[in-house]
Amino acid sequence: MTGVLGWVLALAGAALLVIAFRRSPRTDATPSGPHRGCLLAGLAGLTLGLFLAVSADPAFARARPVDLSRPDDWVINPATGPDGPIRWEGGALNATLEVGSHHYALFPVDWRADAFDAAWDITFLQLDRAGDPITLTEGGRARTHRRTRQDFASVAVGMMDQSAANIDDRDHVAGSALEATFSDDIRLRASDANFILRTASHDEPGTLRLAPNFKKGAPVHIDLNRKYHCELSYRRADRTAVLTVRDGEREVVSRRLEDVKDFTSSAAWFGVSVRGYNRFDKKLDPKKADTGYTRPKAVVRVENLSYRQP
Repeated sequence: MTGVLGWVLALAGAALLVIAFRRSPRTDATPSGPHRGCLLAGLAGLTLGLFLAVSADPAFARARPVDLSRPDDWVINPATGPDGPIRWEGGALNATLEVGSHHYALFPVDWRADAFDAAWDITFLQLDRAGDPITLTEGGRARTHRRTRQDFASVAVGMMDQSAANIDDRDHVAGSALEATFSDDIRLRASDANFILRTASHDEPGTLRLAPNFKKGAPVHIDLNRKYHCELSYRRADRTAVLTVRDGEREVVSRRLEDVKDFTSSAAWFGVSVRGYNRFDKKLDPKKADTGYTRPKAVVRVENLSYRQP
């Protein structure tokens, strides 16, 4: 916000300078000089605006990239291997994430809870969502069952603390994080130092108070086998977090959280996690071997990861 204000002031100052030096028509031959009031206001606006614009993000003048490409630097659960559910192949992180399994991949970034920029490409090969059909066999007869609203997978990518919690869950009891979450919508969620959950989504504006002009939209449908480019950033100075998702040149969605409270430096891991807290159909799960029920899964490929911080 400070940077935007700075450029607005600079443009306004430049406009006043143009007005100040525009000579008014005179009836005599004496040339008119610049208007003193406009001149002073223009110089002040231009100077202050450029200062604010240039110094809006002083921390990122010293930003440094973090190399996320070395597989040995990642903390992965369960332990990675050629046949593991989370593994590196061809420079990409391939993950099979099952709800209730607490599968995750984390990279320590030693964050100071002030600012960061992250980007990645993500492709979903499988993403079990509410309403998806499953074939169940009960009493020797097959029937189609549709997953309930509490029976789905959600993938989170972003900053997490040591709990590696996916906070795409209003019942979460721990975990400070700032994450892009992918399920029946693409959401931007934050859980601050007090574990208070904030959300920007198709039906939540991302502000502390409901904006009068906010209108609920349609949730974003995630297509399988389509590569999405994601950019996530946070600035403590402005208390804002922004998520942008693109499909090629087309912007799929942009989410923004405002007035985000402070995080703690314990949120010092950049990672990928699946929704936990046993969000699966508990009535069917004990009999899954007999019925054919399977817990929700997400199979994803994450590549071209980049991250930088002051």
